Amino acid sequence: MQQFFIESLKELKLSKEQERQCTKVLRMRAGDEIRLVDGSGSGVIAELTNMNPLELREIDTITFEAQKTHITLIASLIRPERLEWMIQKACEVGANRIVLMQADHGVVRDFGDRIQRKLERWNLIAKEASEQAYLSTPVTIEGVITKEDLENYRSDLNVFADLGPGDHIMNAKLPHHESMTIVIGPEGGFSESEVKYFNSKEFAQISLGKSVLRAETASIIACALVRASEAIA
Repeated sequence: MQQFFIESLKELKLSKEQERQCTKVLRMRAGDEIRLVDGSGSGVIAELTNMNPLELREIDTITFEAQKTHITLIASLIRPERLEWMIQKACEVGANRIVLMQADHGVVRDFGDRIQRKLERWNLIAKEASEQAYLSTPVTIEGVITKEDLENYRSDLNVFADLGPGDHIMNAKLPHHESMTIVIGPEGGFSESEVKYFNSKEFAQISLGKSVLRAETASIIACALVRASEAIA
């Protein structure tokens, strides 16, 4: 069943683009059902009662299971095509917020005067992925920040993933917190300066395993493992 984020549940109304998706892409007919979510945690099941004009009526409410931990993923900039794929999949597996960061060893440093257009596109990708995953609220994409801005994105629990002495994220016995920030580096890894800075700000080092992962893979795996550890706790 297709899910859409809409402005308000008081008036069940789709945007023009959402209507086009229903009629032209999904080829829905009267009697089909969709999920409508207001982006603040409330949702309903609605039936398409008429197609031209498109009309909806509520037939049931949606109950969302609360997540134990709000995950902020701080992901280093990578090449655009890989970044878009990472955003999509990280939303699907459990990130609640994604913040993009310039890293010392990153191949991509910034997007110049294109950054606002890029953020609009990335947030659209995140919104569609959030709908796909039946999330109660759309994941937001923010940035681009530097390591000095991390202070503004601290959570109850703060970690960075790197190769080395840190415990594996599944074995770290991290205490439960309502919020968690995870920092992921670029494919070149973190610089010594960055690691020193993270330590000074009390970001604990954790490991995602012995394999050297691509940056986009590491972001997805980190979020997925946190959600997995919650499920088996």
